[in-house]
This record gives sequence, structure tokens and C-alpha cells, in this order.
Amino acid sequence: MVVATSVAWGEDAKVTKLEKGELLVNEGTAASKPAPKAAAVKKGVAANVSPEAKAELAKVTEAYGKLKSLSVAGTVTADILVGGRKENERACFGGSLEAPNKFRHEMKGDIIVGSTGEKLFAFRPERNDFKSVDAPKERVAAEKYPNPMRDVLQMQDVGLMCALVDDAGAFLAEGMKDVAKGADATVGGKSATVLTFKGEKSDYRVMIDPQSHLLRQVVVDLKQSIQAAGRDDVEHAWLTLDYTKVEPDAKTDGAQFAWAAPQGARDVGATEAEEADATALVGKDAPDFTLNDLEGKAVTLAEDKGSVVVVDFWATWCGPCRESLPGLNKIYKEFQAKGLKVYAVDLEEAKEKVQPVALKLIPDLRVLLDEKSEVAKKFGVSGIPQTVVIGKDGKVKKVFVGSGNEERIKAAVEAGLGG
Repeated sequence: MVVATSVAWGEDAKVTKLEKGELLVNEGTAASKPAPKAAAVKKGVAANVSPEAKAELAKVTEAYGKLKSLSVAGTVTADILVGGRKENERACFGGSLEAPNKFRHEMKGDIIVGSTGEKLFAFRPERNDFKSVDAPKERVAAEKYPNPMRDVLQMQDVGLMCALVDDAGAFLAEGMKDVAKGADATVGGKSATVLTFKGEKSDYRVMIDPQSHLLRQVVVDLKQSIQAAGRDDVEHAWLTLDYTKVEPDAKTDGAQFAWAAPQGARDVGATEAEEADATALVGKDAPDFTLNDLEGKAVTLAEDKGSVVVVDFWATWCGPCRESLPGLNKIYKEFQAKGLKVYAVDLEEAKEKVQPVALKLIPDLRVLLDEKSEVAKKFGVSGIPQTVVIGKDGKVKKVFVGSGNEERIKAAVEAGLGG
């Protein structure tokens, strides 16, 4: 499973994390999604799955696959001690499912996601805006769910995501190096089966009810991911998703999955023009813009002509964004002396929400605020992260969409700088 630490109207993630009272999803830094995203058992995504773990994952897949409905509730808690500063945050959530494709997930004060059976939707009450796309008709792989729907579920309600995918066991193991069965643990006064997952950037434990074979608790160790972001003062960093209610085949009411955009809500779904391939910019003059940084100082792209410039579009809720940002920070530090300039352009979020995340993930980058996504539209951004490499001549050289592009971005930067 992938972990996410923040949610933006964007792409993938791994484990979830609470920061400043909000869940952050990040696939990029293992601090992003709270539950494992699995898929390794049948496709061999996990390098090592013990026989005992494989057998348990098969039971999980069977249990979620035969559900006709599901009602869950619980909490996501972050316990983080970095640089002597302790953070303890908790948020409550609730979710329900009517198989195969109707669901609803809510966390107080956060994005609401769901499916009416016909349409998937994500609604932000604080901004009164939404995104909506056609819903899958059957259970499908997690990657078939677009963001921000996928990121939100993977960071806030992994159990519900397990009920929506076609192979819950594989979803949990996907991308991990080792999966093993651990010693049984006690959760809420009852015994639970424990599976341990070890990955490149994060480890986690999943506690499973031995009777129902449904998730009871997920504990993610975010220490590696935070260290990868450049922090060497991490004492501990735990993210715990605890299900206080798991009711399989619960009675559902069709009305609970109905949804219509509130009056005056803004549809921020990409238009046909915005969905055009971002690579159409390659070879053309980069669209000019002026945006303020976190200090309120204006940055104008045209003034950087003569320098290689990287413009990365991201948001704190976007797991893949948070995963890829530390790599971008690393590239900047390596080539800063050669004149490289890098701007991390946050979309539609307040400075107060962006600043603490930026300090942890990209302490050396200049962060700009695109409060209405007007610059993102100029660059044809329809999903994040999107990274644009601009040459000294002011023309777009490369466009990368999604995470995992660090080496290719670095190569494009080196080419632009002249090797």
C-alpha cells in the first residue's frame, strides 16, 4: 500500500498524517496515506511475502470481496516528535458502502468523498467546490480511482478502500519489500492478527479481526519518510488509523449515497482544454506569471529568463506531491550554485496550511501560492504533481506528471544547465 500525507485535488499517496489539526496525505514521503495500499500477492509487487502472510491476505481479500455493505467509524491519530517538538492530533471519520460501487466517507472539517453509483465526487465544504467523474461500475484496482478521491480514502479510510478494490490483500501489499505475519496483538481488548509491511520509505502494521478478517487498526511508522525529507532529528512519528466500529453487511439506505452539488458550489473539474496533454507546452514559451511567496514577495517568471527554472505544482493534501517534493529539494541544492531556480507552486491553499508542510518537505525551495489555480490553468495542469522544466531561453523543455520522476527531472535540469 502507498502512504499519503496530504490531500490536494491531485494524485497518488501512501500513509496519512495529521499536521496542524489536518490530515496530510503523501505518497511521496511516506507520511502520506494511512493505510497500506496492497497489490502484491497476485502480481508479485511485494518482493517477499511469507506463506503465513499470503494466506492471511487471501482471507482479507475474500472477506472484503463478499461484502454486500459496510459501515465503519474511527479515528486517525498522529503522534510525532521531531526536533523536540511534539505533535498529537486526532480526527474522527465515518464511512459506509453498498457494494459494489456506492460509498461515502466523511471526516469533520475535511473533504467529503463518495459515489452515488453513477458518479464519484469530492466536495470541499470550506471552499464550496467539487470534482465529479463517472464511477466505476464494479470493484476495480485502486489506481482506477482518480484523485482526490483515491488519496483521501488511502489516507483516511483504508478499510473502506479495501472494500472498493478488486483485491484488498494485493492493495495492502503493493509496493512493499517484505510482508510477514507478526505476533498477535490486543486491540480494544480483543485479540487481533498482525501483518507487518516493510518498504523503502515507510513501514506499517495492520491489525486484522481474526473472525471477520476485516481491518481493525493500521499503524504507520513515518520516521523514514520524514528523515528522507531532510530531517535528522526525528524521535518518532506514528500515524494510527483505529476502527472503533466495523459493521459488515450493515443495513443501508440508498438515500445516504445520494449527492448533489450545493447551490453555488464551483465545479473545478478540468475542462476539455485543461485536459489537453500537458506536454503540448514543450517547445513553446513558458506562460508568464506573477505570484506571491510565503513572505508576500512577488515572483515573476519572465525575470528568470537566462536561468534554468523548475516549476512544480502541488498541494499539501496530495500524497504523490509530498512524496516527490523532497527529491526536488535535493535537486535544487545540488544545482543551486549553477543558477538553477525552483518554485513549488501550491494550489488553492492558505499560507497557514502550506507553510508547516513546506518547512518539513522543502525547506530550501521558494513556495508560491496559486490561490485560484490561475497559473496552473495556464500550464494545462489537470492532475498533480506536475513538474515543468524551463530552459534558459524561456521555453518549456520537459513536463512530468505524477511522482517518481526525480531522476528524469534531474537529467532535464542537467541538460538545460549544459551538463
